Amino acid sequence: MADTKVSGLGPNTAPLTTDYLAILDDPATTPALQRMAISYLLALAVTNVAIQVIAAGTTLYTPTTGMKKVLAILVGPGGNGAAVTGVDSYGGGGGGGGTCIRLCTAAEIGANSACVVGTPGTATTLADVTMSAGAGGNGSASADSTTLGTLGAGGAGGTSSGGDLNITGQAGFRGIVHSTSAGLSGAGGNSMFGGGAAQAQTEAAGTAGGAYGGGGSGGASSAGTDRAGGGGANGIIYMIEFLNV
Repeated sequence: MADTKVSGLGPNTAPLTTDYLAILDDPATTPALQRMAISYLLALAVTNVAIQVIAAGTTLYTPTTGMKKVLAILVGPGGNGAAVTGVDSYGGGGGGGGTCIRLCTAAEIGANSACVVGTPGTATTLADVTMSAGAGGNGSASADSTTLGTLGAGGAGGTSSGGDLNITGQAGFRGIVHSTSAGLSGAGGNSMFGGGAAQAQTEAAGTAGGAYGGGGSGGASSAGTDRAGGGGANGIIYMIEFLNV
């Protein structure tokens, strides 16, 4: 079909939101040309998306009215860094939490869906669509030793299931003895959003994971003082809802 040219009109090289778009309406088999302002189209695009962020302690996801599809992003919690209790001991870092991502329909979710937002040791889950983002494993303390290279194992990264994308968290790093008076604990593993805690130097407690799902770092001791490991960061559920589309 040949292009139809409207006399007197040229290309609009600098459109404004007050300009009109031509749309073809055919309610009764007789096409009619109508107009829609660009500003209306922009408003429609913006107002058709809603966000829900579900933190630890919430046990039910209730979709926004009009939700047709939702991009569900689940992040599992990070593992705890290992505490140390003896002379010359360095703890491994906790693993990062797993991440599970899936585009779900309203029919799959239902009116409400039970959920768990994980704290260290407990997976983040969305029940009606059987999504699960696993918790990172806890780190382990090294043996009490002055032998160079003695290691405290890091925790495994959390695994995930039930998503279009199932992403394993980064493993926690090992603690290591350097000498009779020095060493480093293991750093925490990252989740997909980062946040693994930095390693602790000699005579320091571990630090907590940062971003959602980041693992905590291990404690570090060479003088017999007990040092706590850092806690893993909680998980999160992030829902991007598409309404009336």
